[in-house]
Amino acid sequence: MMRYRLGFLGILCLLMTSCRKDLQTSSSNSVVAKEVIKEKKVEFRWNQLIAKNIQENLTQADELLLIYSLVAIEKDQIVQIQPASHYVGKVKQGSVLELQKIPTLLMALKPGQSLGIQVSLWEVDDYQQVQQVLRQVNQWGGVLQVPISMMEFSSITNPFGWFMWGLRASGLAVELLNKWDGNDRLGISEMQISWEKLESFQKKGSWKSGPKMLNDYHYDFSYQIQVRD
Repeated sequence: MMRYRLGFLGILCLLMTSCRKDLQTSSSNSVVAKEVIKEKKVEFRWNQLIAKNIQENLTQADELLLIYSLVAIEKDQIVQIQPASHYVGKVKQGSVLELQKIPTLLMALKPGQSLGIQVSLWEVDDYQQVQQVLRQVNQWGGVLQVPISMMEFSSITNPFGWFMWGLRASGLAVELLNKWDGNDRLGISEMQISWEKLESFQKKGSWKSGPKMLNDYHYDFSYQIQVRD
């Protein structure tokens, strides 16, 4: 009789051990690892600028400057900016300028952040007057210690737009404005892309004179955005 009891207890222990292992296996299988969302690395690169109709009729050439920037936007605030400028030089009508070799812009976006892009074209009378300030601009950029509200961050109310806000954050805005006439802006283009919709693309656009301007002009531009995880 004792032998039967011992045998029964042995079988019961085996069953309990097996059940415990099954429970542990089931519990471990139910744990799902959280997906790690990586940063998105963004690169801005110019493609072309085409002078279909220049502004300066007397000199037969426009002296041009490109200003462009990337910004990271989080909760309707600018938290990071990368501005740059490039002196194109004197451009004659009909010129097709290949811009792939001019400085690019790089930015890493954190999950959930949106990307802001702004490009602008300026006609300058004397590049030497703004060259020193723009050299400082090209060396500046990064995370802003005090985020800037999007409510005051638009080319509608500020023709320098995002670029100028970057200058303000770097302390260079007043110096540049003292040397620059806002009427020299030929065109500006800006866009904002959410994290979910951000992917590589190419952008084409045009800058044309308004109906009330004395000298007509027409420039076509193109650039590309490369996005890598």
